[in-house]
Amino acid sequence: MTGYTKQFVCTRLAYLLLLMLLGCTNIANAAPAITHHDEKKSSHHKLHQAGWVGAGVAAGKAIGPAGSAAVGVTKYRKDLKAGGHRRTHAVAKIGAPIAAGAVAGPAGTVAYEAVDHRNWIKRHILHRGKLRQ
Repeated sequence: MTGYTKQFVCTRLAYLLLLMLLGCTNIANAAPAITHHDEKKSSHHKLHQAGWVGAGVAAGKAIGPAGSAAVGVTKYRKDLKAGGHRRTHAVAKIGAPIAAGAVAGPAGTVAYEAVDHRNWIKRHILHRGKLRQ
């Protein structure tokens, strides 16, 4: 523990565990069952994704790459258990951003995420839509 007090580290770990628990809970279970298909996308999905992102960032800040890897293993635990292509894909999703960050620093992690989400970026950020007259 270089320069950090034991209480500081324990507090960070407690926050990390809280974030992981909040990210793992399925908010959709609290909603009543819907008998018809709704075309609108659920906002709970985005909230669930945001929970995983927040947990990964908090773990990375508190512990470093090992914390990010721990959150990744928690997120992809079923895929890692499955084996085959699913396991390989999960290992790549966990290890690639960490390796990019180790090689090129934060810029490498950002570049990896930009490549990984290139289609979303193209659809939502670079999308021009109809020309307005």
